[in-house]
Amino acid sequence: MVPAQRVRSRGSIISQPLAATALIVLVASSCLVVAVVGKVGPTRALRGGDSACPGSPSLIHAKCKISVYFDQPCAAVEAVMDARIAAVHDCKSRPGLYKGSARFGSRTTGDGKYTDLFKSTLAPAHGGGCTLTACSESQVTSVVDFSTNFCNLFNLYGNNSSPLTFTERLDSCPQHDKASCCR
Repeated sequence: MVPAQRVRSRGSIISQPLAATALIVLVASSCLVVAVVGKVGPTRALRGGDSACPGSPSLIHAKCKISVYFDQPCAAVEAVMDARIAAVHDCKSRPGLYKGSARFGSRTTGDGKYTDLFKSTLAPAHGGGCTLTACSESQVTSVVDFSTNFCNLFNLYGNNSSPLTFTERLDSCPQHDKASCCR
């Protein structure tokens, strides 16, 4: 039987089952491999911890969170992003397939093997511009993504053919090579 954790929720106490956790460490010829099997803490479908991000079922995963200020109003920014998703054209060096909308969607690799989720919010900024807060997260165990999560977002609003003018701030995006994205 899996032990239960007592959680207080608005005055009442709820019991939630804890998920089992196993950590496997293999050392072979100076190579360390660490695998996390199971989940840690109360059972939940997606892990993220950041409301700006869509979450991921994987404990260890790559992600990219950015903030972008646009000179254009939010309606124009959202229209460009939605048009690029609807065009079903991914110009990354290894093309994939976008689905969804500017507010929430996914990008699946061309071979169908991997899917990343992205989530964004658009808010009017003073001066008539728009601020985009967006996050893309891998849905499988990953550490290095070769700028994939950054490109998942950047390709929706940026590149040489973009009609938008913007300034980016990389909030939490360790890999962000624009040369890996569409140009």
